[in-house]
Amino acid sequence: MQMFPLPPEEILNQPVNETGQTVMNIAIAVAVVAVYASAFRLSRKYRTPVPLIVALGSTFCALIEPMPDTLANLWYYAPGQDTFYTAFENPFPVWTFFSYTAFYGGMGLTFWRLVESGWSRRRLVPVCAGAAVYLLAAELFMINVMEVYTYYGPAAFMVGDFPTWIPLLNTFIVLTIGVGAARIRRSLPTREQFVPAFFLPAVAMVLGLVMIPLVLWTYIHSADPDQGVVYAITILTMGIAIAMMHTTMRLMPAEGFAPIGSTPSATPPRERVSAP
Repeated sequence: MQMFPLPPEEILNQPVNETGQTVMNIAIAVAVVAVYASAFRLSRKYRTPVPLIVALGSTFCALIEPMPDTLANLWYYAPGQDTFYTAFENPFPVWTFFSYTAFYGGMGLTFWRLVESGWSRRRLVPVCAGAAVYLLAAELFMINVMEVYTYYGPAAFMVGDFPTWIPLLNTFIVLTIGVGAARIRRSLPTREQFVPAFFLPAVAMVLGLVMIPLVLWTYIHSADPDQGVVYAITILTMGIAIAMMHTTMRLMPAEGFAPIGSTPSATPPRERVSAP
């Protein structure tokens, strides 16, 4: 008995582009090695476990993938797929699981490094814009060139079978990982940083992929959703995502943190978040 929604037959039976799948497998494998090597180097250079723990947490968070994919009507082409596991009646390829490390872990640590280097809120704004454009281009490439997955069903602002507003959610996630990790390192003794740093990516992903668009996900899975209402709720969701990015930046001083040093502090001083 079918328990979760499935795509139309033409998508359900669409084979994956095996060349695209191979390219993704190799690219993600290289990226995962690079992320963990960078995380280890940053942890060793600055004598803090936070970068390495965040990388581990981002890998763990790949287990959340079936939930937002089902809600967003995302489908990985099944015939010919190198399946890692199946959940919610959706098969997930190997590269998808480890892409969480590559994308969320890698980009989250990039933001962490910028925040820890003393970048101000104002300087981070164009970085967020650049990250959203990059994520938009990456998804369009994977959908239309690599041909490894697609979106279906009611949606707004679609280009090349991709809802172009979704990069705002992912930008919020990587920004939150970066700023949150910097705040954790500066607010807690080292021995107390492990658990919050590990679950930080999970919190960011649940907020970004489930809670911020929750009204939209609920509506598009209702009976006979109206396209005009879908657009209206999508615009509202985009506004909430941007507002949440603004809120995340309020966790750091307007002019940025003092740059990270190479010597750790057993009990980091608590820094007051200044008004913008």
